[in-house]
Amino acid sequence: MKEKWKVIEKLLSDEYHIEVRGSYEGWGAGYDTRFLPLTEMWAKGEVQEVPEPVKRPVGVVFSIQDLSQTSEEDAINTIRHQIEYLFSTELYLWRLGQREFYKFGFTPTSFVVLYSVLESMKTDQRIIDSHPSAQASLQKNYQQILRMVDTYYPHHLFSLSLLKGWLGSGNLQRDVEKLLYEYLNAKNSEAYDILMEDLLGKYMAYIEKAQEMNYIDLLLDEARGKVRKDAHKGRIMTDLLKKLPDHLQKLLMEYKDKRSVDIPEVERRDILKSLKNMPDWMKDYLKQMSYLDMIERDVKFLMHFLPKTLEVDIEHRGFLSFLIKGWEEQTASSTGSMQLRKSSGEHSKEDKLYERAYGLNKEEFRVYQRLLSNVKPYIDALKRKLRGLMPEEEELWSGKHFYGRRLNTKAISVEASIGRGRFYLRREEKTKKELAFKLIIDVSTSMKKEDKIKKAIEALLLFSEVISSLKMPFSIDVFSDRVFRLKDFQEDYGSIKWRIVELFNLLGGGTNLEKVMLFSFEDLQLYCIKNHVRGCMIVFSDGEPTKGLRGQELKGLINRIKATTPVVGIGVGKEKNYVDYYFETTGIKIKDVSDLPLVFTRIIENQAKRLLAFQ
Repeated sequence: MKEKWKVIEKLLSDEYHIEVRGSYEGWGAGYDTRFLPLTEMWAKGEVQEVPEPVKRPVGVVFSIQDLSQTSEEDAINTIRHQIEYLFSTELYLWRLGQREFYKFGFTPTSFVVLYSVLESMKTDQRIIDSHPSAQASLQKNYQQILRMVDTYYPHHLFSLSLLKGWLGSGNLQRDVEKLLYEYLNAKNSEAYDILMEDLLGKYMAYIEKAQEMNYIDLLLDEARGKVRKDAHKGRIMTDLLKKLPDHLQKLLMEYKDKRSVDIPEVERRDILKSLKNMPDWMKDYLKQMSYLDMIERDVKFLMHFLPKTLEVDIEHRGFLSFLIKGWEEQTASSTGSMQLRKSSGEHSKEDKLYERAYGLNKEEFRVYQRLLSNVKPYIDALKRKLRGLMPEEEELWSGKHFYGRRLNTKAISVEASIGRGRFYLRREEKTKKELAFKLIIDVSTSMKKEDKIKKAIEALLLFSEVISSLKMPFSIDVFSDRVFRLKDFQEDYGSIKWRIVELFNLLGGGTNLEKVMLFSFEDLQLYCIKNHVRGCMIVFSDGEPTKGLRGQELKGLINRIKATTPVVGIGVGKEKNYVDYYFETTGIKIKDVSDLPLVFTRIIENQAKRLLAFQ
């Protein structure tokens, strides 16, 4: 299997003259750090014309997990699509189009809905022109996407109709079909002009219909009693619903378990007409709520068509932006290990001395010691407790036998007969009492709130210092929408302390609990089976997953893992978190993050007692 990825890496590296690597962490791309400031300005739409090296990534990382079930040909064409996407699209135009739509009063994401589909097709048209054999693989991927997309909003359906027309499974109007193929064969700036001058008029009509449908969907949400994050907006929606004529209120209650598209057109018009007669302040609130809801729906749709190699951020006004990173920060090995490290350059003599003694430079050592000082008392207490649970070699002698065959005659010549020497004791067969811990820490954007990440790192230090001193194996994974291996089981803790300090630089991104649970569980299982020890997983996370499995599906996955390996979930912060929902009886919610070290101490102690009882 490894040879397969090496072949693919070599093939695509030679084809595109960049470094291509496989990784279990996910997709990624990195740009030359010398040009990174200019690359970011270009992606944000601040500058339009930049030299070619600024646009071209130095390397691309592909997800082995995503491609593990595909054939070699399909894997090559999927990776090729992602690389070609970066080479062919102009990131400046992504930002420019969103600004234009925002000026029209539409959500910026409504532009990306159409543009992402068109640019994805344009990329594949370019691949097919140079690699005709790739057509079947690329089209098969789109067929899978079409099966996954669940939408009924007109502007989404319009974008999909263009895709279906290109695939040959849809019927486009002649003028739209002509514009589509002009777009696919035009240069970037010319293609953008075709969209804004010729397709925009048609597309705007679909956006306006979608907005009207969304107003009704919000009323249906209120009718079915959907719980909203913003209670004040919920009250406004309640007032709006009650101000509608009685027959329309009754109609919405009848359709409360359906969607706006299921309501007959005539009755939808009546609802919209009534909404126009509402007070201006209520209509403004409705527009604001619809704006936010439409952004959420757009993002869910367009994520199928964005470059996987670039991370995505949604700004407060609904602008979608790509996160550009330097190649050093994006580097990832096939083992999934964290590769971030200190910036290149000469270190001072003082830094070299610190690194030789502590594995950290002077500044990192100072940060590490400051974090460590906050949990030092708990570290000493936990060491004492765990040493009581795990006897050392001296305690593996038992009984007092002053005569007979059980007397240890070999020890008589080297030990004094004071009643406590080993020659009076029976040597028991050593029992291996060892646990392997897997610690998982959430470093997604939500951990910025309430100083959660600082406390999570302090808890990580607590765990690492104690378990390392007891010479027990442990591994650490951190995750957002990607997964990083912070420490492997075989790595010495002292050699990876710098990575803990670097965690502050990793903070950000979505939350993909499914990916890290599968990734970490597999690693823990392999280690435990190979070394004949028992394992335990401890997960720090504060929020609802934004990617991967959610709801009952994610809960089912965690329960299946718990059937094999103990799993403890810890939710931090006063804000709502879902740890008790997903981890059920093994989930712990902590309102005040300052209580975390003590709680963590109890968790490790309890798990150690319970697991060692089976030895």
